[in-house]
Amino acid sequence: MSEGPRWEKLAVFAASYAAELARQRLEAEGIPVAVLNDQTGIFGPGFMGTSAIGVTVLVPAGRTEEAMELVEDLLETFGGGAA
Repeated sequence: MSEGPRWEKLAVFAASYAAELARQRLEAEGIPVAVLNDQTGIFGPGFMGTSAIGVTVLVPAGRTEEAMELVEDLLETFGGGAA
């Protein structure tokens, strides 16, 4: 059985919608991405607003520098921070 990619934290966005924009941009460039959002809140899992704990975006190890170049403007615009 082969191992999958080792994931690294790229960034933590302040809102779900910003993390989803990052996901779309990264996937469009062929970079696999995982978005972790543990906050369900009172509006349910589809809520796309601001998260009290942030929304984490992961990319495969070794692709973080390339991925950061693609999403750094989203971090500046929508808030959050690099890993």
